[in-house]
Amino acid sequence: MTYVLVAVAAILIGYLSGSVNYAIIITRLVKGVDIRKLGNLNPGTSNVMREVGKPWGILVGTLDGLKGLIPIVLFRIFFFKEFTNPDFAILYLIGIAAVLGHCKSIFLHFTGGGGIGTMLGVSLFFVPIEFVFSLLLGGAIVLIFFKKATFKFGQKTPIMFVAITPFLSLITALLIDVPLFAHISIGGHLPTTVIGNFVMAFILLGMNLNLLRTKTR
Repeated sequence: MTYVLVAVAAILIGYLSGSVNYAIIITRLVKGVDIRKLGNLNPGTSNVMREVGKPWGILVGTLDGLKGLIPIVLFRIFFFKEFTNPDFAILYLIGIAAVLGHCKSIFLHFTGGGGIGTMLGVSLFFVPIEFVFSLLLGGAIVLIFFKKATFKFGQKTPIMFVAITPFLSLITALLIDVPLFAHISIGGHLPTTVIGNFVMAFILLGMNLNLLRTKTR
């Protein structure tokens, strides 16, 4: 019973962490305006980068990643310490809840940003090696096939990352198992991690499908 209560509390905390919109907070502190009234009206990293400045956009992107990563790390350290499917399922649900919080924030009447920055933080915990390769591969694909796209690295590359990461984690899980340290490895992932990657990618692609058709997001 205690395990279930802690798990529910952890997922709720993940959602509340994700619901804090740093794009709105930083833009108001820096420019005194609502980012939802600037640019493409999206309260996310790329819009802050264009309308407020690259350093502020990088700060927002970092904070968005951390609000997914930090709750997972803290609950991993203090509660869900075992390398098992049940524990990792709870940890991944914390990450998914953070992503949903960013996209459908309780503080913004269940609206929000695209959630990709928060997914980056979650992926950095579970599949850091695939995380790096997915970013590199996504960037390479964008450079080759979307040369003329506006804001290609702020728009197209994250979408490519979301699409590539679950398949890359599945391939490495099936073919490779090289432990590195703690829970980090090249391949050898628990089924929970692979399934979690696909679930989160499916959610984000569904919410951000319009990014593939627009040049201004």
